[in-house]
Amino acid sequence: MRIVIIGAGAMGGTYGALMARGGADVTLIDSWAEHVAEVRANGLHLDDVGGLVHIEMPIHETLDRPGEYDVAFVQTDTNNRGDAAVTAKAALKPDGVALTLQNGIGNIEALVAELGAERVLGGVSYHSAFMHGPGRPAHGHAGTTYLGELDGRTSQRLQAVAAALDRGGLNPEISDNVMGIVWSKFIHNCALNPLCALLDIRIGEIPMHEGADMMQTKCVEEALTVAAAKNIRLATAEPLATIKAYTWKFSKPSMMQHMEANRLTEIDALNGAVVTEGRALGIATPYNEALTWMIKARNAQRRRVAAAGEIDYAALEAEAMAKRAT
Repeated sequence: MRIVIIGAGAMGGTYGALMARGGADVTLIDSWAEHVAEVRANGLHLDDVGGLVHIEMPIHETLDRPGEYDVAFVQTDTNNRGDAAVTAKAALKPDGVALTLQNGIGNIEALVAELGAERVLGGVSYHSAFMHGPGRPAHGHAGTTYLGELDGRTSQRLQAVAAALDRGGLNPEISDNVMGIVWSKFIHNCALNPLCALLDIRIGEIPMHEGADMMQTKCVEEALTVAAAKNIRLATAEPLATIKAYTWKFSKPSMMQHMEANRLTEIDALNGAVVTEGRALGIATPYNEALTWMIKARNAQRRRVAAAGEIDYAALEAEAMAKRAT
């Protein structure tokens, strides 16, 4: 089985390295030129939870062998999911299958639009990873990788992908309700990511602030209303209680890391998606909408300063006063 990882950063690099170490035939694709050059020159160095892993792996900035892959793991950020779906279609054999482990919703739908539902697997990862630098992903936490056919059946191809994950130590678990698992993690991320990114606090600090805790509750309640209207069978019986119990953890969620790095966040695939889905169903989602707009504003401001330097507020005020005088 020939595997291609589309998006070989922190998570993609971790999955690719561990599956390759387990004996899988894995090729990486990533648009980060410095990362590609480093892996080509010195191999991929993974700071794994079980120790350092150094492995030589093929990596390319663009697709190298169109139509030759059996499985495409799509692990770009959600802002690039459309392009990644096109790449997956080009990479796969006629009977090949794509698996998305991306956060949020809309990722499965993007693949289905390109490939058709019969060639798409859904999944979520409860592993965590980050980058030390080009060629150096770090595996921060080893969790479970959930995956499943969209229609709930157990297929040979699903079992083959799970076996490759298992040999890599990525703890696969096949589910007959993968959309319920995707939506459960989606709501979990909606409850944690934007509040930490906006307020510059860790997950465990959310319940320490009454306003943050209440905003979290309201956002989750709206998302649960949307999920119920879509007849999504969530993976947890008490999702709000489960989220509240999770705040023993004091890590930085991915959106907070993206905000600090002045990268575009994935807000449109999280709270923004609650708004979009709710609007289609006639369900008001004002708390998620407010968080979405505030994250976009803060993200844009940070990126503006990172690109152009500190803002000259005195000059801006003088310009504004001059306009008022005319």
